[in-house]
Amino acid sequence: MARTRFVRVITELGNGKALTVRGRAELLDAVRDVMEPESVFAASGLVRALGPAQTPMTVETVIGYIEALSIALGRTLDGTVDAALLDRARAIHRASAAGYLAQRGDLATEAGQLARLFREPTLQEQFDQAGRQLLLVLGMHLVHSGTRTLSDAV
Repeated sequence: MARTRFVRVITELGNGKALTVRGRAELLDAVRDVMEPESVFAASGLVRALGPAQTPMTVETVIGYIEALSIALGRTLDGTVDAALLDRARAIHRASAAGYLAQRGDLATEAGQLARLFREPTLQEQFDQAGRQLLLVLGMHLVHSGTRTLSDAV
């Protein structure tokens, strides 16, 4: 059931539909249903999270990423993102990527069984990741600057 709701809401977002209050609540429930049991991250004080212990993602973080990507994609597709905002997102992405690359080896060493998550990406994967990261940075800026729109439609 959770997977079906998740797939439906993500499909709607991918088809350009805005994230509604109801859709966000359904995503929260669906993601919460598939997250690691709370005992996995008990020592960190997190109730539920996923990913390596060094960089756990909470349910709210996952939903925030989805929401930011949705907003950025919508604003990009409707042509309301200006060049200055894209330049700002690119600069932030470059600085963030440089920081990550400097830490990637240490993260892989500390990740144990999940070390493969930090392997050297192929050229195609680098290209794809750059696009996703630019959208994420753009979306985070839009969310935190208050220029987003979350439809109240149910």
